[in-house]
Amino acid sequence: MSKRIKPVARIFRVEAQIKGSSGQIIFRRESLCEYNLAWEPAADVYEKEDEVVVEVEVPGVPARNIRIIQWGNRLEISGLKKEVVESSRLRFHRLERETGFFYKEILLPASVSSEQTTAYLENGVLIIVLKKQPKKSREIEVRVQKPEEEEQGG
Repeated sequence: MSKRIKPVARIFRVEAQIKGSSGQIIFRRESLCEYNLAWEPAADVYEKEDEVVVEVEVPGVPARNIRIIQWGNRLEISGLKKEVVESSRLRFHRLERETGFFYKEILLPASVSSEQTTAYLENGVLIIVLKKQPKKSREIEVRVQKPEEEEQGG
């Protein structure tokens, strides 16, 4: 018989309440899922000359259980890490490894091409490589329009 165990859910709930009362930012995992069913994997984001690289720790998660969505300069990584421990006759002393649904949203530091993104899984680390693209912005002057009252001498 398999039993779902979320050993850190209470800790994160209390930590979120403490951080919320002090005005600090609350963990995204708390705002993402009302019932503490989601966790947020650790990630590193760095830039090279022609690309942005995102590395996300997802040990024990097969590639088929990972979903990556890219739009503009945002990256959304989600998936499922299934629990494999049979708990019928076990007495746990420590449970720290996360299981279940995970979610991570990353704001990228540069403009990237959505057609040239690649991802691969290596030793429990999801590596996403995004090709940089030049910004397509031009300088324009925006004129402030006067309200009708000012035009009528009001």
